[in-house]
Amino acid sequence: MNQNIIAFIIGILVGGLFIYAFINETAHLSEQQNNPHPIGYADNEEEVHVHSDFLVYLDGVRIDLSDDKYQTSNTQTLHKHVHLHDNNDDVIHRHDRGITLGDFFGSLGFTLGSDRITTDAGVTFLNSDTDELMVFVNDERIEDPAEYVTQEEDRVLIYFGNKNDNETIQALLLEVTDKSCIYSGTCPERGTAPPESCGLTCEL
Repeated sequence: MNQNIIAFIIGILVGGLFIYAFINETAHLSEQQNNPHPIGYADNEEEVHVHSDFLVYLDGVRIDLSDDKYQTSNTQTLHKHVHLHDNNDDVIHRHDRGITLGDFFGSLGFTLGSDRITTDAGVTFLNSDTDELMVFVNDERIEDPAEYVTQEEDRVLIYFGNKNDNETIQALLLEVTDKSCIYSGTCPERGTAPPESCGLTCEL
């Protein structure tokens, strides 16, 4: 087999690889255009959809935020860019950059500070010699929680109570769910999240 034939065969093979790569990339781009994020998580220049698990425990009581008044729906928007919905009070949905925990709680009628939290009923829990507001993200305590911007699959505990009650704090850290991955689609083995009924701000 002379060199011209060998070169011709190599040319065909290389050309075929380029064509295959081009077709594959075109199909991938087409799929992305038809379904911008096949999973529920997005954080790019065009779109933000971030999910974080959280739990609120104030002075010995776990706060239930599943009531309709705390939920964003097709008929009620508490905040355009961050919300709860479908009566699920385990997962925060954030749809824009720079939206803080303070913004989120503000949308629910709460006020979150560095040393206090006030509920929508006007009850304030303020640091004292024995009791303290503590906010943990992924088991690590953070400072200035009102300015914290939640990240994908964060697990957040907002705790007010005896600052030395480590047993309760550790137990609560374990109670924070890890459901956000279901909404993000990063744990498909756990099932598919229900359609998100929260109006125009969270269309998938």
